[in-house]
Amino acid sequence: MRIWIRKTLVAGLVAMAFAPAAAMADGGTIVFSGRIVEPTCAASGQRIGDAQGADAPRHYRCSEAANPTPGQLAQSYALSVSDTVGTPLASDPLIVYFGQYLSAQPKLVTQTYD
Repeated sequence: MRIWIRKTLVAGLVAMAFAPAAAMADGGTIVFSGRIVEPTCAASGQRIGDAQGADAPRHYRCSEAANPTPGQLAQSYALSVSDTVGTPLASDPLIVYFGQYLSAQPKLVTQTYD
């Protein structure tokens, strides 16, 4: 019986030790830190135009000349372009301002590296 009480007491203390951390994260700030360790590249206007009409993401490779690193292969990525109409972005004040400034509907361009 004593062992069961001790185990229950220890389990309760452990649970109470972790409870404040979960409660503080509910309304607090979560900070991420890190760095990008893989080389990236910019998508050209031509590639964005080609991907805009595609039903599925188009696959491309970064140019070797953009960031020449001896012995390193060109990074490949998938490029997709979608409208912001009908998404939560359509009501975002910054996106609305940007669309009015350009007199065009903004597009969401996503590069996903392989």
